Amino acid sequence: GHSSTDKSSPQEFASRSKNSSSELSTCNYIARKFGLRKGMFLGDAIQLCPDLVVLPYDFESFEEVSAVVAEVLHKYAGKYNGYVEVVSCDEAYVEIYVEPEDYTGNDIYGFLYSIAEEIRKDIFKHTECTASVGVGQNKLL
Repeated sequence: GHSSTDKSSPQEFASRSKNSSSELSTCNYIARKFGLRKGMFLGDAIQLCPDLVVLPYDFESFEEVSAVVAEVLHKYAGKYNGYVEVVSCDEAYVEIYVEPEDYTGNDIYGFLYSIAEEIRKDIFKHTECTASVGVGQNKLL
């Protein structure tokens, strides 16, 4: 892997990694146009995209942002008598319970989508990171 203490440029690192069995943790839309996908071997990715720029992990920042996001999620779970199930540094499920007095009218789905949007805005406000939030009757939907 490319550690944060490795002082080589991303391009220098990539050129040394053509036979690497490391996996891509993510890739942007430009890289996807070359056929790159999350989870593919770095060596294969470099063959498909020789000018690939490989960036190092910044584990400290991941942990910091992940902790802030967890705080935001716990705030909403607490507000609606729910709980948070953290799956990884960038994925979690929040179960909430709403009562009819929590929302007006019969539009529970609109109310739940407004909570989802509040969560997204709150995460962005505290981290400057965008987030995807889905709403369903359970975590499998």
